[in-house]
Amino acid sequence: MLSQAQSDDPETALLGKVRARVAENLTRLPNFTCTETIQRSMWFKHEATPQMVDTVRLEVAYVQHKELYGWPGAARIDQTDISKLAGGSVGNGYFALFLNNIFRVQTTTFHFVGRTKLDGNDALQYDYNVPKSAGAYRLRSAKGDALVGYHGSFWVLDGTVDPVRINVVADEVPSDIGFSAATSQLNYGAVAIGDNTYMLPQNAQFIFTDTEGTENQSRLSFQSCHQFVGESMIKFAPPPTESTVTLPATFTVEMNLVTPIDSSAAAGGDPVLANTREKIELNGKTVAPKGAKVAGRIGHITKNGPVYVLDFVFTSIDFEGGHADITERENQALVDNWTSIQRTSHLVLKPGTRLTLRSQVKSAN
Repeated sequence: MLSQAQSDDPETALLGKVRARVAENLTRLPNFTCTETIQRSMWFKHEATPQMVDTVRLEVAYVQHKELYGWPGAARIDQTDISKLAGGSVGNGYFALFLNNIFRVQTTTFHFVGRTKLDGNDALQYDYNVPKSAGAYRLRSAKGDALVGYHGSFWVLDGTVDPVRINVVADEVPSDIGFSAATSQLNYGAVAIGDNTYMLPQNAQFIFTDTEGTENQSRLSFQSCHQFVGESMIKFAPPPTESTVTLPATFTVEMNLVTPIDSSAAAGGDPVLANTREKIELNGKTVAPKGAKVAGRIGHITKNGPVYVLDFVFTSIDFEGGHADITERENQALVDNWTSIQRTSHLVLKPGTRLTLRSQVKSAN
């Protein structure tokens, strides 16, 4: 906090108004959901430019002051750990974590830096420090996790009291979790949800630097935020008129892609739908007819050198009166003529593209 001698300074008075506004904004935030797009890249120590890794799209819900995650178009948004959906370098807590811990934790200290320009606008900059003892920031990796303190800056535009940018720098990152540094930048703006407007992150960037000097970069953007009411918007059961279908232990079925895929816009996590070109049989009896809907998502799409890498995660088969959950099976979906298709500067798969789905029950081992 600023010293008592500064208590009458206009900068100190403004800081008090900023903290009060943040607290008010967090208190009145409704339950809502947004589409989150994550573009990930790696910048190797001796390379001139970053190398694109992939793009992932998720649904993030802010429910009772917690963040939950799910796939776009899925029936559930109930995962508390974002890394369970999107492996690699990911981050969470952008809607409330940093705002709450910077402006509402009593042990945070502040220092007024001065007036400056932010994207061409007059702004005021403050530095802050959140100590490790606040228990506010935990870094996680495949090697483990560590609680750290952090510091940084925030900016408010002249004549306003809402933070529009926050920088975050982790303190004393322990090397045994595989990182040497972690930084983030969050940019805020007014977002209409229901009948009201709230200051929410519109985009963010975070960088984890590993002990070899490689930067794992992620750029996040948030779109299509809207309010929801009730748990039924987060999860729901299949319609009771559907019967559960028993599938063969192993089967292969040809499909037609229904959802177009364009590499300029597609991302891992995007919903995908296909229709079967033939029936699926078990012991000589049809268990899923020709034309059954096979639903899932893009698992991964990226370009590796001159070729695209694309895989699917199919999760269910549905038809009138029948439903089969295939999430617990081993599924592989291949694009016909993929070897020739993937060598292109711009990948486009049109509706009607033929796929082959091979599915089998997972082995006990």
